[in-house]
Amino acid sequence: MNMVKKYIAFFILCMTIASYSCNVVQADNQKIYLDPHKLERLGDSVRFDLTVVLPNAMLLSNETYALSPYFKYDKETYFFEKKLKVKGDTLDVYSSVKLTESFSMPFVKGMESGNLYAKGEVSNNQGASQYETQEVLVSTGIITTAALSQIGQYRGQEKYPVLGLWVEPYQKETVGMLFENSLKDLRDAFSSYSGIPFTAKLPFLKVLEGPGDWTYKLKKLQALPSFNKVQREVLNPFVQKAIMAPRNVESIADLELSILSRSIRKGRVPADTLSENDYIRALEMEPGWNEKEEILRAMVEVYPSAFSFNNLGVVFANKANRTSNTKDKNQLLENALFAFNRSNAIFENSFAVYNLGIVFWLWEDRFSAYNSFYRAYTLTEFDEIKKVHQAALGAVSIFNGDYRLAVIHLNDAEKSPVNLFNQGLANVLSGDYYNATIQFENSAIQNMSNGFPFYGLAIIAARNGEETKLYENLKKAISRNEFLKDRAAADFEFAAYHDKEGFKEVLR
Repeated sequence: MNMVKKYIAFFILCMTIASYSCNVVQADNQKIYLDPHKLERLGDSVRFDLTVVLPNAMLLSNETYALSPYFKYDKETYFFEKKLKVKGDTLDVYSSVKLTESFSMPFVKGMESGNLYAKGEVSNNQGASQYETQEVLVSTGIITTAALSQIGQYRGQEKYPVLGLWVEPYQKETVGMLFENSLKDLRDAFSSYSGIPFTAKLPFLKVLEGPGDWTYKLKKLQALPSFNKVQREVLNPFVQKAIMAPRNVESIADLELSILSRSIRKGRVPADTLSENDYIRALEMEPGWNEKEEILRAMVEVYPSAFSFNNLGVVFANKANRTSNTKDKNQLLENALFAFNRSNAIFENSFAVYNLGIVFWLWEDRFSAYNSFYRAYTLTEFDEIKKVHQAALGAVSIFNGDYRLAVIHLNDAEKSPVNLFNQGLANVLSGDYYNATIQFENSAIQNMSNGFPFYGLAIIAARNGEETKLYENLKKAISRNEFLKDRAAADFEFAAYHDKEGFKEVLR
C-alpha cells in the first residue's frame, strides 16, 4: 500500500513541476515556487529561490527525498551543490512538507538561452536510490536586461560610445598633470618659499604630495593656517602660469607640426624634436585612435606625466572596446591598465582612477569597477567630473541589480542621452514604467540616432502586453542598431512574441 502511495505522490509531483508556467503552481495541494518567476542575471550571477510544497505522508521514516535543480545551456550543464532535501522521520504525517532553498550560479555567455531543470529522488538510509522522477522543465531562459546599462557617450552615428576621462590641458582642475607644469615644480617652488616657517610648510607639502586632483588638493589646503598668504604668493602665480602656458610659448606652424608629428610616428625623427605643447597640439589635430596612440607613445618617452599616461590609457581602452578578437582586446586592456597605473604612480588622480574602472567594466569585473569609480569620486571637488563619476556608479549599480542605488547616482549625473537611458532602465527593472517611459523618451529626443531608448520602450510595451507599441518601438530600435536586432531575436523580454508573425516581420 505504501508503495502505491509513493508512486502516486511522485506522479503528482512530476506533473506539478512539468505544468509550471509562473512563479507559483498549485495542483492537488502541492505548490512549486520559483522566485523570481523568471531567472534574471544580476551582476555576474543568477540568483533565485526554489520552494517545493509536497503532500503529507509521502515518505517512510527510513527514506529521504531530494529535489536537484540544474541548468543546461549550449552543451554544458551547471549542477548546484545544494538540494531541496528532507528526511521521512522528521515529517508530520498530518502536515504538508515545505522545502525552500536559495541558489546561485555564475553567469557565463550562452546561459541566456539555457533552461532550468529539476529531478526528484527518494533514497533509503544507506543512500541507495529507490525512485527517481523524470527530468522536468522549471524555467526557460535568463533575462539579461540589466546588462544593457551603458557607460560613455555616443557622438552622432558612432557605433561605439567614447569611454573614459580624457585630460584636457591648461584647465584649473588638471593643474599639475603636465610634465612642464607638474606638481613637482610647485613642491620645489614651495620648498624654497620663505614666507612662512618651515614647520608651517610641512602640512602644505604633505597635501601637494598626496592623492587627488587640483580641486581636491585645494580644498585640503584651504583648511591650513596661512593659506591666504600662501595662495596669494605661491599658488595663484603657479596656477596662472600653468593655465597661460600655451600663450607664452612660440609654436611652429600647423603644417610643419603635422609633418614632424607624422615623421615621429613613423620613427624617422627623434621623439624629443617636439615640445610638450607641440605634442598636445598634434593630438588635437589627429582624430583617429591609431594616430593618437602613436603620438602618445612617443610623448610618454620624453614627457612622462599623469596627463600623457592617462590619455594613452584612454586610447587603449577605446580601441579595446572596438575590438572583437578576445586576445587583442585583452592585450589592449592590459596596455590601458599599465598606462593608468603609471599615471597614478606619478600621483593618484581622479582621471586615471576613474579610467581604471572603465578597464574593469570592459573586463566585466563590475565589483572592481564600482570601487574604482567611487574612489575617483572621492578624489575630486570638480562638480562636472563628479557628475561623470555618478553616471558610472549608476550604470554599475544597474548591472549589479541595485536599482534604487542606481537611481540615486543617476539623479546627480549629467542629463545626457546615455544617462537618461540608464535612468529609464533602472526604472523599468524596478517596475516603475511611468518614469521609465519619460526617461527613454527624453533620451531619444536628445539623440534620435541611438536605438537603445526605443528598445527600452519596446521592453515596457512587451511587459504591458501592448503588442502594437512593441513592434513600433522595436522597429525603430533595430533600424538604428544592428546589435539590438540580434539581441531582440533571443531576448526573453520578448519571449511571448518570438513566434508571432508580427514580431518576425519586424526582424526581417
